[in-house]
Amino acid sequence: MMPRRPIKKVMLVFPPMANVRFTNNICAPPMGIAALAGWLRERTSIEVSVLDSVVEGYDSAEPVSDNIVRFGLSFDEIQRRIEATAPDLLGVSCLFSSQFPFVREIARRARAADPGLTIVTGGSYPSFLPEHCLVTSEVDAIALGEGELPLTELIEAVNAGRSAARIPGLAVKDNNQVAVSLERNYLPDLNDLPFPARDLFPVERYFQVNLPMQSISRSRRNLSVATSRGCPYRCRFCSSTRHWGQRLRLRPVEAVLDEMQELKDRYAIGEVKFEDDNLTFDEDRAKSLFRGMIERRLGLHWNTPNGIAVRHLDDEMLGLMKESGCYELTLAVESGDPEVLKHIIHKPMDLVEAERAAARIKAHGIETAGYFIVGFPGETRNQVENTLDFAYRLKLDRVYIFMYTPLPGTPLAEQAMKDGLVAEGFDFENENNYFLPSVRLADMTAEELTRLQRRAFWKSNLRLLATRPDRFIRKYGTTLVRHPEMFLRFLRAVRQ
Repeated sequence: MMPRRPIKKVMLVFPPMANVRFTNNICAPPMGIAALAGWLRERTSIEVSVLDSVVEGYDSAEPVSDNIVRFGLSFDEIQRRIEATAPDLLGVSCLFSSQFPFVREIARRARAADPGLTIVTGGSYPSFLPEHCLVTSEVDAIALGEGELPLTELIEAVNAGRSAARIPGLAVKDNNQVAVSLERNYLPDLNDLPFPARDLFPVERYFQVNLPMQSISRSRRNLSVATSRGCPYRCRFCSSTRHWGQRLRLRPVEAVLDEMQELKDRYAIGEVKFEDDNLTFDEDRAKSLFRGMIERRLGLHWNTPNGIAVRHLDDEMLGLMKESGCYELTLAVESGDPEVLKHIIHKPMDLVEAERAAARIKAHGIETAGYFIVGFPGETRNQVENTLDFAYRLKLDRVYIFMYTPLPGTPLAEQAMKDGLVAEGFDFENENNYFLPSVRLADMTAEELTRLQRRAFWKSNLRLLATRPDRFIRKYGTTLVRHPEMFLRFLRAVRQ
C-alpha cells in the first residue's frame, strides 16, 4: 500500500443495492458492518461511524437498465456524508457481486476527494476475486472472508508505518501490484464476540420499512441474530465455507440469549430472524437455545430466512421450536433429483427425509417454505422437472425457485467456466444473474428453462391461494400493495 495517514477514525458504509423492477427491495441492518463496528469499538480506541445507504435512501431508486433499479442514497449524498465524517479509513461492504460497481464508484469519489484515505472492502465477491477488485478500483485492501482480525491488523500496520502485505486474510495493492494472503485470519472461537453495534444505525427506520429477507414477518419490530458462523457441509455451489472457514463456529447459547434479551429491552422487538447457515447442526445446542428462549419468556416470533437443513428436525426439536416462538421454517432443499444432489452439487440431502420433515413441521403448526435451484451445470431437463415436481409435492406454504448463479470461488462455478458452460456475456456484477439462466444446458434452451421455472412458481402460488388464502395474502400482501403491477402479472398467469 502507498503510505497513508494514521488511522484514528473509521467509517463503515453499506452501499446501495440493485434489484429487479417490481419486486420488494429488501432492507435490514447490515450485520457484517454492524459486527465489525462492534468489534472495533470494543477492541480498539478507534472512533467508529456507519452509514447504511440503503435504509437512509430507501425511497430513492434510479434505473440502471431496462429491468434493474439501484436503490439507496445517491452517490453525491454518500460522498457528502463521507466528506462530512472525514474518516482516515473507509470500509465499504460488498455483500453481493452486483454491489461492486457501486463500491467502485464510492471508492473513486472518496479517493478523488481525499488521496490520503485508506479504502477497504470485504464480502464474498471481493474475497474470491481480490486481484480483479483491487486492480479495477481505488480500493487499497480487501479483507478476505471474516473481517475482524484482518481489519484490526491493517489499522495497526498503517499506524505503525509497517507494510500490510503480509497480514493474513488481507489482499493489498501497492502501485497496482497486488499481494494476496494465502492464509485466512479467522477468530479461533466466538466466545468473546461483542454484540453487533446496532445502536449506530437508525433502527426505527428499519421497523418503518419492514422488508426483511423474504419480506415476511409477524412483527414490524424485527431484527436479525446470528448464533454461529459457517457451515460444516461442502456444497459445491455455495460460498459459505470459503468465506467463513472450514468449520462451524458457535456462539455460547447464553450470549445469544443475552443478545435477544437486549434487543427486546432496548428496541422492543417482537421477532428475530436467525441468519445462521446451519442453525440446528448441533442438535443439543439448538435445543438448549430454544429451551432458553422459553425459560426466559422472551415471547419472540422467529423464522429462518437463510434456510435450515431438513435433518435434525425430530418431534422434540420441532416442539421446542414452536413453543419458543417459531412460526416458519424454510427448508434448503435445492434439488429434487438425487443424482443432482449427489453428483453435481454434493449436498447431503435425503429427499424422503425432506418429505417427512415437511409433514412433521406442518403437524406442529409451523408454516413451511422451501428453496430450490434449477439450471445447474450438467443438469438435464428431466432433472429440472424432478425438482419442480418435488417442490410442488411438498405442499409448502411458500416456494422459492431460483436460477443457478455461478458464485466466484465455488467449485461448481470454476468447473462450469472450465467446461465452457457459462452463458455468453455472463457478468458476475449483473443483478440479472439471479433471475435468468447463467449456464448452458445440454437438452433445453434458456427460454425453455425460464418458462418451466415460472410455470412452477405460479402453480405453487395458485394452489396456496386456493387452499390457504390467508397465507397467500401474508406472503404477497406487501408486494401487491407496493407493486400493484404484480397483480396484473398474477392475473395473466391465472389465465394461462
